[in-house]
Amino acid sequence: MEEIREIDVPEINVMVNLPEVAIPTAPPVTLQIGVPVIDLPAFDPLDFEPEVQAPAPVTPKPKAANPPAVKPPKLPVKLPKQEQPAAPVLPITSEQEPKSLPQQVIEALPTIPQATTVAASSVIGVTAGLCTPFLLKLIRPIIKKAAQKLQKALGRQPVPKGVSARRALQRSLRG
Repeated sequence: MEEIREIDVPEINVMVNLPEVAIPTAPPVTLQIGVPVIDLPAFDPLDFEPEVQAPAPVTPKPKAANPPAVKPPKLPVKLPKQEQPAAPVLPITSEQEPKSLPQQVIEALPTIPQATTVAASSVIGVTAGLCTPFLLKLIRPIIKKAAQKLQKALGRQPVPKGVSARRALQRSLRG
């Protein structure tokens, strides 16, 4: 019986040379670079030092060249009228008789144009929802044929359809 040879594993260098990390001395946001370029005279920041009163800025008033001699007359202000409700709800008095149940049902039914509009829109929506999968099944092969014809016209090789065709193409490319 043969003796088993010893397996010699070379030592692995444990030390890894990592690049040094550059940590900035101060965050770049807090550096005082200079004065702002834009002068905002209307900007009045909050004063967080209550003991020190900042002097109020004095703005000169523009002088009018020619003061108006005649004051414009006061026009009467017309306020918009409040809208009245379309049909005031009248409480049932002893003179009015309550409507019968069939009369209330007849008044609550929608008119024929309203009913046909709602029915037509719902029929169109349901039909479109049900026909979408069928239309996609009809349109997808047409789009595939058009894409294949376009690829042939551009001189590209069409993508093989089946697994055996794909394998044959791969074998022909090997040599």
